Amino acid sequence: MSAGTVLLISPGIIRWTDLDFGLPHLVALGGWLRARLGVRVEILDLNYEGGDHASLARTIDDMGPLLCVGIAAYTSFDLLRVHALATFLKQRLPDVPLVAGGYHASALPDDLVFEGSPFDAVVVGEGELPFERIVATRMGGGQLEQKIWGPERVDDMDDLPPYAWDLLDRYWPRCNELGRKLQIYLSRGCPYHCTFCMERSKSGYSWRAFSPERALSELERLAARTDLSNWVVNVADPLFGFHRRWRREVLEGILQRGIQPRQFWTLTRTDDLDDDDVRLLAQARFSIGIGMESGSPTMLRIMQKGNEPHRYLDNLRRLAGLSRVHGLSWAANIIVGHPGETHETMRETHAFVQELFLSAKDTCGWVSIDPFRLYPGAAVHEQQEAWSKQTGAVFHHPRWWWSWYDGPFRAQHIEPSHTLSYEERVRFMVDAYGPVVAEVQKRFRGQGRSVDRVFERSLAEQRELLSPARRDSLIAQGRRALKAPPVIVPRLNVPIGLHMKDPWVRRREEAVRRLLDGGVLRTATIIEALLQVGPERFMSQEDAVAVLLERTPAVALEGALPAALGVRTVALGLEALAPGAGDVVADATARTGWMAAVLSELVGEEGSVLAVHAGSDGAALRAALAGRSNVTVEVRPQARLLALQGPFDALWIGAALPRFPKALVAALRAPDGRAVTAVGPRFRPQDLVVISHGEAGHHERTLARVTVPVLGGAHGWLPAPPAAVAVEAWPAPALAYGVLSSVDLGRDAASTFSPAVGRGPWSERIAAAWAAAPGRLGLIAVLLRHRELDALLAELRAPRGGLADPAGRALCAVMADAIAEQRPDFERGWELTGALRKERLAGARRLATRWAGWREKLYVAQGAPPPLLVLDVPALGRRGRATTVQGRRVVAVDLGQPEEHAALQVLHEELHPITDPVVLAEQGGGARDTRPGEAGWALHRELERVAVAATHAFLQAHDPSWLPALKRWMA
Repeated sequence: MSAGTVLLISPGIIRWTDLDFGLPHLVALGGWLRARLGVRVEILDLNYEGGDHASLARTIDDMGPLLCVGIAAYTSFDLLRVHALATFLKQRLPDVPLVAGGYHASALPDDLVFEGSPFDAVVVGEGELPFERIVATRMGGGQLEQKIWGPERVDDMDDLPPYAWDLLDRYWPRCNELGRKLQIYLSRGCPYHCTFCMERSKSGYSWRAFSPERALSELERLAARTDLSNWVVNVADPLFGFHRRWRREVLEGILQRGIQPRQFWTLTRTDDLDDDDVRLLAQARFSIGIGMESGSPTMLRIMQKGNEPHRYLDNLRRLAGLSRVHGLSWAANIIVGHPGETHETMRETHAFVQELFLSAKDTCGWVSIDPFRLYPGAAVHEQQEAWSKQTGAVFHHPRWWWSWYDGPFRAQHIEPSHTLSYEERVRFMVDAYGPVVAEVQKRFRGQGRSVDRVFERSLAEQRELLSPARRDSLIAQGRRALKAPPVIVPRLNVPIGLHMKDPWVRRREEAVRRLLDGGVLRTATIIEALLQVGPERFMSQEDAVAVLLERTPAVALEGALPAALGVRTVALGLEALAPGAGDVVADATARTGWMAAVLSELVGEEGSVLAVHAGSDGAALRAALAGRSNVTVEVRPQARLLALQGPFDALWIGAALPRFPKALVAALRAPDGRAVTAVGPRFRPQDLVVISHGEAGHHERTLARVTVPVLGGAHGWLPAPPAAVAVEAWPAPALAYGVLSSVDLGRDAASTFSPAVGRGPWSERIAAAWAAAPGRLGLIAVLLRHRELDALLAELRAPRGGLADPAGRALCAVMADAIAEQRPDFERGWELTGALRKERLAGARRLATRWAGWREKLYVAQGAPPPLLVLDVPALGRRGRATTVQGRRVVAVDLGQPEEHAALQVLHEELHPITDPVVLAEQGGGARDTRPGEAGWALHRELERVAVAATHAFLQAHDPSWLPALKRWMA
């Protein structure tokens, strides 16, 4: 069995800013195996692979026969994700040994190898020597009888082969896109015995380093691989430069050889840093992190930070002064709430931090405030009972890493001592340090290079973590946790965290992990479907966020269908509904298509899904579900949504009913048909129920209390509502029309603005391009088509239809340039005016019922009206714009105008699609050039005149009380 590949996998971490690139622990291990055994080695970093589990499977299959797979159980926060990945691989590769290594594996190997575990072996400590023996055993055809290998360390690091950076060749071409920090190790181990640190479980207490010459050659080899000026180089040693002579030789060598990244970052101590050391660090572009941990001599002794706490604190004072002299950026980490902490020790540390950072007018240091966290392998973890007896500490979650979602909270959910509670610790940490961190940011003086944004980002994160909102959330979380019953957390057989650069993947996976942790999700196929099918593909981003945060999106009219129910309600319902491969199912309330798509995944190609859509046009729903051959869309009036024949194995009704209709029981296949819906009152919480059709009749079981919109139509609470009317504010049209409204477009029937001429350097270019583009009217629809600026800019960069000719492309290009230039200022203003915008929308939503009533009368001859979306676009002033997108009418008005004006402007824009075809037919065509003197000018004046007259006639016939308001509107 000598032929084959050793695959080393980093499962990545669920974090998406400042990711380190490099995996030096796996690069070193892979290089060792290749040099010693001649074996082929491949590395996969799942932070950067992208795609889903199917693409991961294809990638691994393409690597040929595998000798064994090593998976890094690097952090305890990712233990369950590591198990999910291993289970997935073991199902595909049952004869290939899976080996775990890393910090958690070294601290608690029994968490990786146990009866039923997908892992065959675990490596404790450093991996080179144990893993070499594992691979050699496999190459010789042997089986891995031994479960735990190691610890065995490499005593002389110069025995390691050079870093095999070519093992990352699949990532180097786009490495700068993947991370901001490039990681490398120059030493291993730490001689100190800090009680909270898990380093000793991995590398032990012996500090070993490359020789200075070898360390410098490794940095030079890294510089030859990539332009270091683009990178922060993270020298990720547990303790950089423990020996002063070594440290100075390396720093002097960096300066002499001109190794110049944007910045070096590393962790060290202040014990023997003198003036020369600080000067060399600053000159070599280093910034350093210091594990200060406390400013209380009592706590420093408890933490075993040294035998002379006062000398330790004096060293920090010396560093603060020397850093200002030499311009060395540094950071100190503070741990609040270590077992044994009291109110007095917290106050001592707080006073010292203020002295250290705020006693001078500026500072080159900044501070990171963290709660104590219980880490496996640390002395506190291994001696929990003793710590509890000595200090009164209470560890509420002694095995918190068996958690999908709340690991970061559970790790810190500790009562620190007899006299200090968890809640008191949280309050002090936020209330005392929040102002300090804010003041440090004001006074921070970095090294004057662009890299200082790294510190700014860190300080911004600290402000968020030390915010009152975060404080209150942590306290509430602690109270809930004490009352929550224990949950058996399910294991997954599909990997997650594969595409964390995608914000929607992050949101989706966070929602699934939260539901796993709460015991709501249990079934692998349902978990996989919710991971794979994103609601953002089927509804507005605002609605999709609401769904994933377990809220049901609001409806404009009572009785109308929501975009979807909150993901918790969906998960509870799906677990009870249990749709399986080959089932015939129906989504009786398919508005956006998300639920139908999830059901489509669950029943597979051999099953079928009926998506019943309320309205007169299902084009948008069919487009959303295109490519799903097992889904059929059926459009019917909402009054007949539940007139289903069946038989169905599973039926989903995504709204609340007064009771489950008896007529629907017959639509369920006997004896195992199921239906899920909410049953209960209109204005109070309802019961989410599952109805089972058995041989002895039907049975109803309550799953949970929920609050969801009620259904209109037959069997619902209300008569069927008219087509939904939504009111929203979209950034893309708001900015785009803001740009266009500042341009003098001349006397043009298509120009409805009173421009503030010359507001941008692009004004004249837009005006010229507008006049030259015959298809310029198409731009109006493009500006209303997209919610987000990125999507709008993408279409403007590649226009379609009437804007695809050279003149149209030129117009779109200059519009895109102007929008991109205005974007930063606009987005800042958009955030600042968020509360005002919500107020405007709330006022306009009161008009939704009136618009719906008017539209029902307008469309009486054509059938049910299409859905209407009213957009708030302040730049339009007294005017309006409208278009139709995928069967939905989109009308843009300024909702800051009086309500009667907004109401009538929308009515007027809704009359255009009814009156315009008549005028165009009479005119014998649609001349589109709208400048004075052209045929299109007169045509568009006539289109407007007829629509105004029709608005008057409509109100006179159906709502004459609005005629005075119409007169004011026309004026």
